[in-house]
Amino acid sequence: MGAFQDSVVMKFGGTSVNGASKMMNAARRIIEKRKDGCPVAVVVSAMGKTTDRLIDMAREAGGATPDGREVDHLLATGEQQSAALLALTLNAMGYPACSFTGVQAGVLAEGPWGEGRITSVNPLRIRDTIAGGTVAVVAGFQGVTRGGDVITLGRGGSDLSAVALAAALHAKECHILTDVSGIYTADPRRVPDAKKLRSVSWDECIEMGVCGARVMQPRSVEMACRLGMPIHLASSDTAQDGTWISGPDVSERPKITAVASDERICRLTLPPGGKAPWQEISEAFSKSEIVTVAITTHPCDAIYVRGDQGGRAQSLCRSLLDADVPLSDGFASVSVIGHGVGNHPEILNGVLRVLARCACSLYLVFSSGSSVRCILPGEAAAGAVLALHEAFIEKEGDNA
Repeated sequence: MGAFQDSVVMKFGGTSVNGASKMMNAARRIIEKRKDGCPVAVVVSAMGKTTDRLIDMAREAGGATPDGREVDHLLATGEQQSAALLALTLNAMGYPACSFTGVQAGVLAEGPWGEGRITSVNPLRIRDTIAGGTVAVVAGFQGVTRGGDVITLGRGGSDLSAVALAAALHAKECHILTDVSGIYTADPRRVPDAKKLRSVSWDECIEMGVCGARVMQPRSVEMACRLGMPIHLASSDTAQDGTWISGPDVSERPKITAVASDERICRLTLPPGGKAPWQEISEAFSKSEIVTVAITTHPCDAIYVRGDQGGRAQSLCRSLLDADVPLSDGFASVSVIGHGVGNHPEILNGVLRVLARCACSLYLVFSSGSSVRCILPGEAAAGAVLALHEAFIEKEGDNA
């Protein structure tokens, strides 16, 4: 490991490299780290809405369900543009830099197209580059299969690339630089009194992502937790401290860290009168990387999934059941998140009391060790988040 224990990995999100002025700002942040004497590797996302535009182009060229392999080869070019442009910017500012694709960075991945899972990282070229004082700029969101094909890592996959590269380099920490100044107790665009958290545990951050908070890709935080990699999430535009994501707060006192919502939930209603083949459905969803939010079997068999995966889930169910499977949107989940909250009945009681005051209809309520999650009508989500944040965070004092 040697000197690489002092190295850092910096990841810049799409909004942080979107255009020449943003590229210059990102380069200045990198140069500040280099001046501290740290070997630096950088991971970048595609600029702005590039990925969305490329997806639209793929559908225009390939129809409603374009070939997944070709789509991944197309999408990977977005991050490659960012990497090359940032390397050019750094070189022009007098700091040597070299760009790399995910393939060149040694990122191996397998799985469905568009949802690749990293299997290993062999960062020999990156290690040699930063050891010589050159900044390595790596295209995130992508890897290569054993067969030599480019595969992308799912939405938010550049976060995963950064954490995996940091771990492979034995870096001391991973910095995620984006358009937000840290992690908040709720979405500050919807909850004016949301507070920025100075620190949050890996487990809490994973739960926040699973419950709909668009903070970091949950898979990337799960990897950081497994590998013991501290993450600092901060704004790319300011030198303000952000939020550290690392080990847990050792305390048995239940504490609500955040309130999150996901308004993209939809429901598949399976045909009545028969026993649903849950094992077959589960296997099909697993192969397609479709996340099941919840299943109910009374008064009818139904599956709740994320809205962006609803179409694929519906097609799989129709194929398996050889029957119509209605897909309904307009659902949301609202969650309170914190260490051990699912083990404290007073938390669930408080959640139900608050939602009753809001006159919210509830379809499902379930809890885990780190959250209490409720499925309710989409139009009720905004009010429910405000009420839960007021009850569990604002009235409990400064949790940040």
